[in-house]
Amino acid sequence: MARFRFRAQVALDLRRKQDEDARRALAEAKRVTAVAQRALDEERRVLEEALARAADEESKASDTTRAIWYRNWMKRQQQVIELALRVVETRRAEEQGAAARAVIARRKLRALERLRDRMWKAYLVVEQRAEQKELDVLGGLRYVVRERAPI
Repeated sequence: MARFRFRAQVALDLRRKQDEDARRALAEAKRVTAVAQRALDEERRVLEEALARAADEESKASDTTRAIWYRNWMKRQQQVIELALRVVETRRAEEQGAAARAVIARRKLRALERLRDRMWKAYLVVEQRAEQKELDVLGGLRYVVRERAPI
C-alpha cells in the first residue's frame, strides 16, 4: 500500500501558522482595547468625582480661585476623556481589522484542510479498489486450484 502524501502540506503548515498568528494578534488587540476602555472608564469616574467636589466647593463659595481651578481642571479632564475616547475608538478599529484578518486566515486554512480531506478520501478509494482487486485475484486463484485439484 502506497503511503499518502499531501503535496501541499508545507502550504497547509504555513496557513496553520498564519491562522495561529492572526488569532494571537486578535487576542492582543482585544486585550489592548479592554485596557483602553478601562482607562476611559477611570477618567470618567475621576471627572464625576471632580464634578461632585466642584459642586460642593461652589456651594461653599469661599474661595473663587479654588472654584476657577476646579473648573479649569475639569476642562482638562474632559480633554483627557476625549483623548481616551479616541484611543478606544482606534483600538476598536484595530481589533476589527485583526478580527477580519483572523477570519480570512481561518478561511484559507479551512480551504486547504478540505482539499487535504478530499484527497485523503480519494486515496482511500483507490487503495480499497487495489485491495479488492488483489482479493479478487486471490479468490480466483483459490477457485482454480480447487477445481483442478484431483479428488
